[in-house]
Amino acid sequence: MARPRVLSCSWTCIAVLIAAATPASGQLRLVPYVSGLSAPVEFVQDPSVPSIQYVVEQGGTIRVIQGGVVLAAPFLDITSIISGGGERGLLGLAFPRDYAVSGRFFVDYTDTSGNTRVARFKRSAINPLVADPSTRFDLRWGGTQSFIVQPFANHNGGHLAFGPDGYLYVALGDGGSGDDPQNNAQNPGTLLGKLLRIDVNVADSDPNGYVVPADNRFTDNIPVAALPEIWAFGVRNPWKFTFDDPSLGGTGAMLIGDVGQASFEEVDYQPPGVGGRNYGWRTREGAHAHIASPPPAYLPLIEPILEYDHSVGSSITGGFVYRGVALGAAYKGRYFFADFIAGRIWSTSLFPVGGGEAGATTRVEHTPELGGSAAIGNVSAFGVDAVGELYVVSYSSGRILKIVDTQRHHVARTSNFDADKKTDIAVWRPSTGVWYVVNSSSGAIVGRQWGAGFSPYDDVPVPGDYDGDGKTDVAVWRSSTGVWFVIRSSDGGVMSRQWGATGDRPVPGDYDGDGLTDFAVWQPSTGMWKVLPSSSGGAITRQWGAGFAPYNDVPVPADYDGDGVTDFAVWRASTGTWFIINSSTGVPVGRQWGAGYAPYNDVPVPGDYDGDGKVDVAVWRPSLGIWFVIRSSDGSSVGQQWGAGFAPYNDVPVPADYDGDGKTDFAVWRPSTGVWWVIRSSDRALIAVQWGVSGDIPTTKSP
Repeated sequence: MARPRVLSCSWTCIAVLIAAATPASGQLRLVPYVSGLSAPVEFVQDPSVPSIQYVVEQGGTIRVIQGGVVLAAPFLDITSIISGGGERGLLGLAFPRDYAVSGRFFVDYTDTSGNTRVARFKRSAINPLVADPSTRFDLRWGGTQSFIVQPFANHNGGHLAFGPDGYLYVALGDGGSGDDPQNNAQNPGTLLGKLLRIDVNVADSDPNGYVVPADNRFTDNIPVAALPEIWAFGVRNPWKFTFDDPSLGGTGAMLIGDVGQASFEEVDYQPPGVGGRNYGWRTREGAHAHIASPPPAYLPLIEPILEYDHSVGSSITGGFVYRGVALGAAYKGRYFFADFIAGRIWSTSLFPVGGGEAGATTRVEHTPELGGSAAIGNVSAFGVDAVGELYVVSYSSGRILKIVDTQRHHVARTSNFDADKKTDIAVWRPSTGVWYVVNSSSGAIVGRQWGAGFSPYDDVPVPGDYDGDGKTDVAVWRSSTGVWFVIRSSDGGVMSRQWGATGDRPVPGDYDGDGLTDFAVWQPSTGMWKVLPSSSGGAITRQWGAGFAPYNDVPVPADYDGDGVTDFAVWRASTGTWFIINSSTGVPVGRQWGAGYAPYNDVPVPGDYDGDGKVDVAVWRPSLGIWFVIRSSDGSSVGQQWGAGFAPYNDVPVPADYDGDGKTDFAVWRPSTGVWWVIRSSDRALIAVQWGVSGDIPTTKSP
């Protein structure tokens, strides 16, 4: 196929060549996941069911989120046995890896006397989404008492987490007041101001509920005689520590957000399995000398890998090393954290410095792109789901917010073959099965034979990011057999999977929010959606829509609620009504927009025309060439004349983000000439490029 030709624009404009440019940076934003919570302080994934998470409310309840919906009945309610308010309350929740079998879980709470307790519970034998409060067992520390005395009301710590080694880690503050007046963080005879590590995989009959792991650092009284449960010294009020999850490709290292006194907030780093560290409080605050006398319990004191002063923020909330895929490779391995008081969120990259240690650099603030401090609120925690995607716990607004990349949502009709966040101009030729692509990053031309659009195969092009590497893979669905054939861009390997049957319509999309395109079909005769999620492999079926007369629905799956998950949706040509099931809430939405009947014969063209991360409902009227859009950001409607769907032009709408600004551009492809006509949303420049011939199928063609 010849090189693309830049043409003179016949619509009173100057044609501009689509030139190579540096890749557009990703734009993160927050989308609501659930709301209506009361003082949430934790978001914890159920290790046995990917669709279930739990939210810890400081007042004493744990709420269940199932499929993005908060259930009415709490998982656990212990409001009667806690003292709440300030820095007290129900503060921590952790599930062991064997939760599916054991049914055990652990909580950290402040009792009515103001002391810290760590308790074991079991879920109900009748209903797995409800705990059995009668199974409560408070761990007995040192075999003597079932609580840890807190001398003051603040600095309770309270975070719990199971490490990659299967042991339970417990964070305890220094006991409170200011400047640790009892010097607890350096006192080897108290658990306060420490990180603890215990083995809770013991029989229910064990009198203490745990044993000390044999490799805990202080079991041999070296370098100091200390309580054996202690794993690390010298923390003031560790507000969230996490492990870089090895199951998702992480290192297993621990990162700790430790709240400072009056000057500095810090992030501490612990290589995998390295205990016995002294992070320095109160001798040091961050990397700075603080109170010299008495001297620390032992040396050396470990410097934080990152700190910031109180001109930036004044109460750090530790986060996670991102190991998901939906935000793209640029964010993988970056540590996200926040400041509770300032309402700010950052990420930083980690780099090895030898000996298993790490440093932090290239700190990037995401607050503005996430909507600003007012929209973020007071961040009390971060959380991750079963596939490593990142969530923010907004304490002040009572919401859980998901971090998404607005430029990676729309995988269903993607054509970003070079991963530069700009849609490439590309066509598939059914008569030969050849894909012809112009890479927007370099202008390079790529041709690849894959598929056969002729009888008896009758393949349909279904490009998407099936391997999650940020690049569109060439793929076809064979309508005669229901088999999907994909060439993975990540390694050149071939995938094939039978999914669907003759008469079905392929509707690929990211229905589970893991950043990978899922195999999916819609059956017009029954309105049944059949999805094979890449994250679990378990089939999802949902009846939605009717593809037969008099309804004649058209499937228009897309991310209409901006949660990073493709929603089931159809457009009813007979009435012009959009029927959408928002994946974030499960709530069906109906909206009349457009007319699919004569003389209008509108075509649905959903896209994110306003760049808010949510797909807008939109139609294109061939008889006039007018686009009609309802912007999701403010509900306003927009009309734009572009293209001509009537003879002799017979334009085809091909909306997509050709300039990489996160907004869908108005665009048509003219089969009679093979010319692409695009209005770039970034600067309103008008572009005309010849690519393709009559009979080709543009890979960004609307439903």
